Amino acid sequence: MSHFIYVFTEKERDVLLASNFALIKSDEYKKIYVFENKEELCFDLQQVNAVFSDTLTF
Repeated sequence: MSHFIYVFTEKERDVLLASNFALIKSDEYKKIYVFENKEELCFDLQQVNAVFSDTLTF
């Protein structure tokens, strides 16, 4: 399981926030939002275009 979820729009950010994912970092200028990926939470990937990673950047 990857530790981080990256999304690139405010709409996707809001979906993850509404699903109780913890926002770790954000770059409002570049529209990059990084969330902690937790095992016990899951969501429908059809709603969110996300990138899963073990690397935290920026």
